[in-house]
Amino acid sequence: MALLVVTLVAASAGACRRSGPVQEPIIEAAPLGQEAGQWKVVAADTMKLTVTAPGAVEVKLLYKPAVAVGRHSELKTFTAPTGGAGMFSMEWKPGPDFIGDVWADVLYPIGVKKKTASLSLASEAAVTQGGAIPLDSIGASLKTDESERSDKLTGGRIEQTSLAPGDHRIWITVNVPTFRLTLWQNGKEVRTYQIGVGRRGFPLPVGERKATGIIWNPEWIPPDSPWVEESEEVEVGERIEADDPRNPLGKVKILLGGAVLIHEAAKPSDIGRLVSHGCVRMLTDDLFDLAEKIVAARRLPVTKDQIEQAKTSTERLAVKLDPPVWVDINYDTQVIEGGVLRLYHDIYNRGVNTIENLRAELSGAGVDAAKLDKQTVQQMLERVSRKEGFRVSIADIKAGRAGAVGQQFPITDHPVVDGGRMGR
Repeated sequence: MALLVVTLVAASAGACRRSGPVQEPIIEAAPLGQEAGQWKVVAADTMKLTVTAPGAVEVKLLYKPAVAVGRHSELKTFTAPTGGAGMFSMEWKPGPDFIGDVWADVLYPIGVKKKTASLSLASEAAVTQGGAIPLDSIGASLKTDESERSDKLTGGRIEQTSLAPGDHRIWITVNVPTFRLTLWQNGKEVRTYQIGVGRRGFPLPVGERKATGIIWNPEWIPPDSPWVEESEEVEVGERIEADDPRNPLGKVKILLGGAVLIHEAAKPSDIGRLVSHGCVRMLTDDLFDLAEKIVAARRLPVTKDQIEQAKTSTERLAVKLDPPVWVDINYDTQVIEGGVLRLYHDIYNRGVNTIENLRAELSGAGVDAAKLDKQTVQQMLERVSRKEGFRVSIADIKAGRAGAVGQQFPITDHPVVDGGRMGR
């Protein structure tokens, strides 16, 4: 049976005891396997936890589950070493859904107390499909080119739910060509919002990101970018306050790292459009709703009264997301969802809407590509425009009725065109 040895070296710097100074605490873990977000995966039924703290008179091993806010449990208290060189060891079977932080509080003579750094650990079952979902994990679309709504990932069924306050298992997905952002909780769809995205020259970057904070009434500092330098309204590095009409961020911004943001749209017609410089834009009420759902799920230290005050004033309010919320951004123009093929416009002209790609997508859904003539495939692709997508059931495609019964549908409530005011 594999064992995880966690070595917690606890000491103190700047404080002395009778025998001399002690070292600053450090923490190590071995052996470790893969990492899943912030979590170090433990592929073992039993962990051996070892604290190395020469001279300590008491060592407490502590564990805080990922789903417990502000609560931790005591694994064991040592008043004497169990081995040489100041080592305090124990074996622990945490269970298959184990996920959380482990650390040690160490007491030295003359009342010196030190806390080690913490290890974010999880069992293998907790970070794999079908196990408990870690706080900062996302759905199966991570590291794939597939839409989060694809039947390949969902099995053909997406369950919807109301947000459960205190259930930290949330993540966000975006499929750029569909102009949709979805908040998920524990594998279920909480709500999907319509969005605006980056212009062709400033596309919304595809891939996984982490939402690290929410700020109400944010200031804006124009970046050192040619589109800012060409502006006559602002200067690079200038601080634009929340109530300044030149501030394009609006009432809320959610930080995704690398200067990518989710923020307020300039106007309703931003939705369904290529309008920003690499950011996501949302309607004001939608953005408020998303932010408040994140706050509720994570039980963040922000009150309803504080949020309401921020909505009706320019008073800045900020909260850190720790651990971050995963945001998975995809670019999938050919999505089979619930047994229905949905085709979307290739808004960034990446050459993905080809006959070959569509044949491959349909073959994966059980359609005999040999019986699907090139003209039918081409006609389906040609019925997609910047304003409308095309949808038809897989059953109708198999029956040869795609052209006759397939329908166009609006991508969003607003036309998909370039434009929009200056800003993020």
